[in-house]
Amino acid sequence: MYNYLLRIKYNGENYHGIAYQKNVRTISGEILNYFDIKEFRLSIVSRTDKGVNAEENYIVISSDKNIDFSNFQNNDIKILNVYKLKEFINIRKFSRGKLYEYKLPKKLFGKKYTPKYLINNEKIIIKSEEKEFDINKYIEASKYFIGIKSFHNFAKGKVKDPVCHITKFEIIEDKDFYINYIEGNRFLYEMVRRIITFLVSVGYNLFPLDLIEKVFIYNLEPKPFPADPKYLTLKKVYLDWKELYKYIEDVIEI
Repeated sequence: MYNYLLRIKYNGENYHGIAYQKNVRTISGEILNYFDIKEFRLSIVSRTDKGVNAEENYIVISSDKNIDFSNFQNNDIKILNVYKLKEFINIRKFSRGKLYEYKLPKKLFGKKYTPKYLINNEKIIIKSEEKEFDINKYIEASKYFIGIKSFHNFAKGKVKDPVCHITKFEIIEDKDFYINYIEGNRFLYEMVRRIITFLVSVGYNLFPLDLIEKVFIYNLEPKPFPADPKYLTLKKVYLDWKELYKYIEDVIEI
């Protein structure tokens, strides 16, 4: 078997995520189909959702074919680097962190998230009155997300381990967007997009700043819905290259 590590970038707007699915267009599926790879094993460092973009992501493909990836042509997907591996590996084990960018349009969303309750041993009713959007409240609320916390309220469904370590949360304003940079050791399914929706609700005064610490302990009812995926980009994946190079046989020019 031939084993390859691919560093790729893509516009995910027209795809159902990166993970391979038989009957829909996916990022990994486009690569496999292009080279007519029928029998394979696949490992992906970051399983980006439907519609999400990436400036950097990594996949491992194991196949009985010796593939020349320099021939690959696709308007949405670019193969940046190819490494020949000594054996198939689970690339996620080498991930040490990720950086995401979310470009929040200043026009914001037509539909707003309105939290109603915080539930633990007690039930706290969220009493709030919508006001004009305040970016300063949004920024202040974002600071609460830095650190090691449980993000159970910001994942789709229940997760076994909701604890993540967010190391950076920065917001930069330009003409049309509030650009969010979120860096952490790991991210749950739809986590970044649900955080953005929640922060927008804080900006609209629909959730008070003094209760934010409780969202990492209590259960939010309802949970924030995920924001539009087309504004989300995986910017950087931090790999343990010192350990990874033990499995790299060759760097292939493309």
